[in-house]
Amino acid sequence: MRFFFTILIKTTMTVTIPTYPTIKQSRKEMIDITPRTVEILKNFCSINKSIVIKPGAQLATLSINKNILAVADVEEAFDSEIAIYDLGMFINGLTLLDQPKIDTTSSSYVTITDAKGRSKTRFFYADPDIITQAPEEEIKLPSMDVSFHLDAETLRQLNKAASIYALPDLCLFGDGQEMNLTVTDKKNETSNNFSVNVGSTTENFCYCFRVENLKLLAGAYDVSISSKNVAKFQGNGIKYFIALEPNA
Repeated sequence: MRFFFTILIKTTMTVTIPTYPTIKQSRKEMIDITPRTVEILKNFCSINKSIVIKPGAQLATLSINKNILAVADVEEAFDSEIAIYDLGMFINGLTLLDQPKIDTTSSSYVTITDAKGRSKTRFFYADPDIITQAPEEEIKLPSMDVSFHLDAETLRQLNKAASIYALPDLCLFGDGQEMNLTVTDKKNETSNNFSVNVGSTTENFCYCFRVENLKLLAGAYDVSISSKNVAKFQGNGIKYFIALEPNA
């Protein structure tokens, strides 16, 4: 839509000059990437080497085998989709710069700059269709049959014991009185093991995970297990859904 204003010139000639409304240039703002977000991306890279970051304040990833799903709340509000094929390389680009910021103005690549804007690098987007992506709808446990609190120190001990003894399984055993988390080799009755009591129960059960699937950030978690062979680990601003292993 055009607007007009009229100027009266001394010669009595009237001139009409067209004017146009000011068009605001839309430019996406730089997004500061916090150290916590970098740590989350490093953790997610251990689950899937690629990621598609969706607009909003969440990061999510799904393993290639679709047996590990992780979702984290972050401080950043991403304004567009960012598809990264080599997440490890992208993280290295972030850590290359002091207090990294990203600019997603380009539709072909993301620009990463330092706090002063003196140094920068650009990282080209991948085709999101070739990346295994987390589902957009919220995942819920089909049932909650067992729950317990896993503190940060217990998680650290279990991971260390699994590494020391080269044990592949983490099992939650209920014997009608106690619940114990045990790192073991469930296929070897004479294997070394390490156990920690995590609560009491009136039920008898055994739920097992592969240690290699427990890609958890260090911290405390409230754990809920469904007999439908999936468990939820709810931490501070982050949650994981991890498939259970068959007991046979």
